[in-house]
Amino acid sequence: MRYFNEPPTLGPMPAAPDSAPPRWCDLHLHSNASDGTDEPADLPRLCKAAGLSAFALTDHDTVAGVAACAAAAKKQKIDFVPGIELSVDPDVDGTGEPAGTLHLLGLFIDPGHPWLGEITQALTRARAERNPEIIRKLSGLGVRIAYDEVLDLAGPGTTVGRPHIAQVLVKKGYVKSVHEAFAKYIGSGGAAYARRDLMTAKEAIKGVHAAGGLALLAHPVQLRLPDEDRPGEALAHVVGRLKAQGLDGLETRHSDHAPADVARFEALADRLNLLTTGGSDYHGSRKSIQLGHAAVPRGVYERLRDEARRRWGPGRVVAGRKP
Repeated sequence: MRYFNEPPTLGPMPAAPDSAPPRWCDLHLHSNASDGTDEPADLPRLCKAAGLSAFALTDHDTVAGVAACAAAAKKQKIDFVPGIELSVDPDVDGTGEPAGTLHLLGLFIDPGHPWLGEITQALTRARAERNPEIIRKLSGLGVRIAYDEVLDLAGPGTTVGRPHIAQVLVKKGYVKSVHEAFAKYIGSGGAAYARRDLMTAKEAIKGVHAAGGLALLAHPVQLRLPDEDRPGEALAHVVGRLKAQGLDGLETRHSDHAPADVARFEALADRLNLLTTGGSDYHGSRKSIQLGHAAVPRGVYERLRDEARRRWGPGRVVAGRKP
């Protein structure tokens, strides 16, 4: 199992001819409004420099950076997708034994919709309650870090989460990498893991739709589903359940996905008649992933854009170049 900061080798994006517009997009990026390191207003310039023609800001459980990013994207004349990445309960069957994490991407959302304001406040409160519990558990293991150290590293106005705790663990020498911090201490199954109350996938999908967005399952590989007996069937079952609750698509291309993963996720999306998306999961200097790492063709953005327009009208595309 690969963890989120261990990308497979995919190679560089092929260069477009000088006379052609950039052919690539990246629909999964984070800013320092959550656990990235770049200012939202800097991302459009960085994306353009990376050879991208469209991108999405999908900060964890917050839309605080969307307005600044949208304004900068308009100035840079690069297509921008307002988005969010929501943490939801992975126990879609109610077994009480989920193995991994389930995140939903909301793309082409209206960042000013009341539901998003309510849910982001609730999720922020849940994180604020869980983070000190993780610190207490770490202390019980002899790992001495203070929550003030985590807050200082995250900075003001940031949605503080486990990646910030992981960075402090690295900084103080308790682990060598963010990956090790999650695997050993704070990830699901780790010695200091603390579960928090999460909304159901059905609630999240309904809310994304209410906010005028498309709901897509992020990085399916992180569900960590058992596939020993019937490869792929566990994922097909979960995705089928999510589709019945309104899921619009899958993130098939991601920095955690090897080429074989991309192929099977694309096949599953085709089998279930779902949209596809893709992105690097870029976090700036916090991870080694580079912008555009997943090599997502621009056509992926265009299909999602067209579907959003078909459902909600052209106003859902809030910034960027005219098609």
